[in-house]
Amino acid sequence: MRDFLLPIVITLAVVHALVMYSIKPYEYNLSSMMRISQNEKEGVVPEYFQKGMVIFDDKGGYDGQFYYYVAMDPFMNKGYFKNAYRQQRILYPLTARLFAFGKESLFPYTLYIVNLLALAIGMYFLILILKQYSINPMWSLFYGLSPSSIMTIQYDLPSPISIALIIAAIYFYINRSLLLAVVFMALSFLTREDSIVVLMPLLVWDYQCNRQLKRIILLVSCLVPFFLWQAFITAKLGNAPMTTSVEAISFIQFSGIIGYIKTIEFHDIKQIGGQLSTLIVFSYFIMLSIIITRKLLSTRHLFYYVVAAYCLLAVFTVPSQWDNYNGLLRMFYGLFPFLILSFCLERDRLLKGVVYFTGVLSFLTVIRILFISPVYPFSIW
Repeated sequence: MRDFLLPIVITLAVVHALVMYSIKPYEYNLSSMMRISQNEKEGVVPEYFQKGMVIFDDKGGYDGQFYYYVAMDPFMNKGYFKNAYRQQRILYPLTARLFAFGKESLFPYTLYIVNLLALAIGMYFLILILKQYSINPMWSLFYGLSPSSIMTIQYDLPSPISIALIIAAIYFYINRSLLLAVVFMALSFLTREDSIVVLMPLLVWDYQCNRQLKRIILLVSCLVPFFLWQAFITAKLGNAPMTTSVEAISFIQFSGIIGYIKTIEFHDIKQIGGQLSTLIVFSYFIMLSIIITRKLLSTRHLFYYVVAAYCLLAVFTVPSQWDNYNGLLRMFYGLFPFLILSFCLERDRLLKGVVYFTGVLSFLTVIRILFISPVYPFSIW
């Protein structure tokens, strides 16, 4: 049991410390993690502003505010917030609402607690898989303390639940519990639609191994709740969520990073640091793409397929995503646990190196929190 607890406790302690440091300028008010802004192009809902909440004056807003809005009205009965794209990611805000027993004043707390629990659960299932490969559970720290874990919890985003559910699905899949794998994968799609980056390689791998159409149909059935929810949102709001989801992808290869490089300007140290960190991430993906392609030429495996899928995603990512180090890495959250699992297969030294390098990316994230992230003007409602 100690093998499980130690890395999980270390992770939660470090993440909590970083989160508390990041909200210190906002009087340690957990509502500041939601990043509610009075000037937000996707919609401002002052009806949901509660007494004692941190409200940013202009800059400082971020995506967590939208999941708070969804938690306030998960089934769109009040109709104050009508963003179909955000509404499709229902599981995180709905879970936070359930944990708060519907008491809206507790949402700033439960949005945070739910993500911490999700990270712990994700690590638990990852450790279960690591032990099957006789790998030290401490390797799970590269997932638990990955840049994506830190950033998404810091800003009340749904990714920790999504990735935890995916890891659980993979655990049940490799342990021949196909129905449970489908259930957990279905829940992950209700959290974030980009779970498709894992589902597609899973379908390829399963067909390669079993050649059974009925298994593929069962796996694909995990999309049924997702499309039913999509239909409900479309009927309710008159707008299909998926039409917005595809905007994060460009069908022109490398247009994203090329477009971003064209916008680079060196004015001050902070800006230079931010731009260099993005270029480091791009170089990391180039290196990883070469390594994983070489591995696939000799060994076909699900874990390699998923890593390759994330590398391919980087090729088609739009310029606006490359413009934000934290926002960029949260798109590739699922890469980190599957990198660890890929190393498990053959103990390859190159894969070991790229797993270790995630520690460098985590270090850069910590540096941003401690020294770079700005403090934005705010008021207490």
